[in-house]
Parts: sequence; C-alpha cells; structure tokens
Amino acid sequence: MNSVSIRFSNSNEMPIYVQVDPWAGVYVLEPGEEIEIFAESASRSPSFSINEYHDSRILTICNSDEYFVVRDGHRIHWSEFATNLES
Repeated sequence: MNSVSIRFSNSNEMPIYVQVDPWAGVYVLEPGEEIEIFAESASRSPSFSINEYHDSRILTICNSDEYFVVRDGHRIHWSEFATNLES
C-alpha cells in the first residue's frame, strides 16, 4: 500500500475550512485544531496539491483510491467523519 499524508493546523483566530477533492469533503478547523489527511493507493503513488483562498484550503488528491482523516489521534474513514457544515 502506498500512502502520503499532510497535516493542517489552524493558528488563526477564526475557523478555516479544508476541502478535500475530488471527494468534496469539507472539514472545519477551529482555532488551535488540527487534522491530518492520509491518501492511499494499492497500485499508484498518491500526491497532493494545495490552493489557499483566505480562510479556505483546497487539497486535491491525485492517484489515490481512498483517504482518511486523523483527528485527536484517531483515524477515521472520510465517509464517517462528521463535519459541522452538515445541516
């Protein structure tokens, strides 16, 4: 299994938003919070690109079959991770 990871932390005084594409997962980081994103693939080498816009970070994952979110030391599949953007 090939994997790469990237960590996001919020040192701002306001929340920041991390969007993970192509899955369009959105995660809100309150001041002082952090998450780590792991991308995995059985046959390819995953990679990332990041674009920043004011309070948003858009992470595009290439060559990945899945990604996972690690928060507070717990690895969570992206589909099970509850964001606070849901109504």
